[in-house]
Amino acid sequence: MFSTATAFQPIDPTRLCEHVRQCACARGPMHRLQCAAEAADAFLAPRFVTTLALLTVIVALGLAWPI
Repeated sequence: MFSTATAFQPIDPTRLCEHVRQCACARGPMHRLQCAAEAADAFLAPRFVTTLALLTVIVALGLAWPI
């Protein structure tokens, strides 16, 4: 999951509070949902325009599909 280059980088002190808060919530029932949402965001955010174009095509095809 992590490369050795990123595993040994120093922790950014500005993100430490956020990290500690996430670790405290990690045992809750919503942890898997949060992980899935973060993974989807990490995948889709750099591809925002492509994602919108793909959703537009899917909706247009769905509306044009004969019932």
